[in-house]
Amino acid sequence: MRTIKQIIDTQDVMMGDIKVGQPLPTENVRQISPFLLLHHLGPIEISPGENPMDIGPHPHRGFAPVTFVFEGHVAHTDSLGNQRVVSKGGVQWMSAGRGIVHAESVGQELIDSGGSYEIIQLWINLPGNLKMSEPSYQPFDAAEIPYFEDQEKRVRLNVICGQYKNIQGPVKHPTEVLAYTLFMEAGSSITIPGNTEWNFIVYQLSGDTKVNNGQLNGRQLAYFNFDGTEVRLEARKASRYLIVSGPVINEPLAQYGPFVMNRPEELQQAINDYQAGEMGVL
Repeated sequence: MRTIKQIIDTQDVMMGDIKVGQPLPTENVRQISPFLLLHHLGPIEISPGENPMDIGPHPHRGFAPVTFVFEGHVAHTDSLGNQRVVSKGGVQWMSAGRGIVHAESVGQELIDSGGSYEIIQLWINLPGNLKMSEPSYQPFDAAEIPYFEDQEKRVRLNVICGQYKNIQGPVKHPTEVLAYTLFMEAGSSITIPGNTEWNFIVYQLSGDTKVNNGQLNGRQLAYFNFDGTEVRLEARKASRYLIVSGPVINEPLAQYGPFVMNRPEELQQAINDYQAGEMGVL
């Protein structure tokens, strides 16, 4: 079993007018490579006519911004010509590469009817040789995501990227990455194997769990030492998780807002390219 290196409590931060939970980055943990940022929005109840997440056109370069939809809908448009609404249980996986401009909202259906809303956005760094690759957008609804379920249906692990027990996720990421969403009933358990040279993160949205040598509660993130292969979760009450793992990128990190590069001069070039419309226009 891998021992826990640190458990991080989520802190509320403002992203413009939107309050989100942020366990990564922190003052002391800039990244858990290749993972740069995790924002947890919700759960909140939206009244009809309300739109708590209406984010206009903005650019990205050099990393993959990924959105996991736990409740509600996310509406997306981008400079590649994509328009899509992803609903509960789905994921939208962008690889910004050399540049993409997109906008996102909660979706008109949810604005009209109201209801529950909860998402996680995760930023995954790209190595230097892929930062100027072609951008892509991959949306998947819940029905398109394969899953593992135990015989008593007390554990469900959705395989979004990578593999689990020979179940292959639909996302094609430019590098090797594992990404699962996991739902467990009280008293259930699961063991997840991993690569000893990869960082491994368990973020618990809600619940109460024994994780290897530690205890994890709602809105906490655990990451692990490189001293084993397996992570075992034992749910003490109904619990929900995002689990991700990936290889460490041993390169310099330069970041300015929505641009993630290796060197400061590359950030200035990203700004210039965006202002010149070279990332596309929305």
